[in-house]
Amino acid sequence: MKLIVDRKNRKYVIHDKEFHTEKGVIPEEDIVNAKVGDVLETHLGKKYTVIEPNINDYIELMKRKCSIILPQDLGLVTGFTGIGYGSKIVESGTGAGSSLLFFANIVGPEGHVSSYEIREDFVEIIKENIEGTDFNNITLHHKDVTEGFEEEDHSVDLVFIDLPKPSEVIEDSYRILKTGGFIAVYTPYIEQFQIVSKVLAKTGFKHIAIREGNVREIEMKNNKTRPNSRMAGHTGYITFARKL
Repeated sequence: MKLIVDRKNRKYVIHDKEFHTEKGVIPEEDIVNAKVGDVLETHLGKKYTVIEPNINDYIELMKRKCSIILPQDLGLVTGFTGIGYGSKIVESGTGAGSSLLFFANIVGPEGHVSSYEIREDFVEIIKENIEGTDFNNITLHHKDVTEGFEEEDHSVDLVFIDLPKPSEVIEDSYRILKTGGFIAVYTPYIEQFQIVSKVLAKTGFKHIAIREGNVREIEMKNNKTRPNSRMAGHTGYITFARKL
């Protein structure tokens, strides 16, 4: 994937053909020969810089039919569970695949991410999004996860759940987690995490904590500095617990 960005950080995926924008046209020859760091110019003088896309760029621009887990929440998961290169992760409620691809990038070729999604239309989108990457450490299951995970007992470092009724899979999550492994449950509503925390405790999980990952961007304009008025005020709550 080739990516160009303008001075306002607006990103565009380009292919090896003529690129049309409201600010003019970039010739096919320029795009075919473009390398990272090159500045491409339209016939109207608008300039775009060619950059090397990272996983966040890809997730931002990939195909989707639903809302996705944002980087600020995925960052909480990585920060508070300590997952990294070589980790084994299972997630359920894949959606468009943002968390799946984010985790696959984190764990690297020595790690693995298994994901469970029940909706066939979402599965087709996820497959398309996976094909746009070079990850070979992903297993996608088109399955109702309440029927049980396919992983072996005590084999997983992290279970990440994003489901309407996450409590239905907490017991099986405990089964597949290693001792010392974490579960992280994403819920948009307080009533959901109240139920989740009770089920986690009943199942035997320890160190239950509920965290929220709000990020406030600061806007600077002509000596008028303030929080951005268009920021996301709330995304969701993440309930963490550990198998000990």
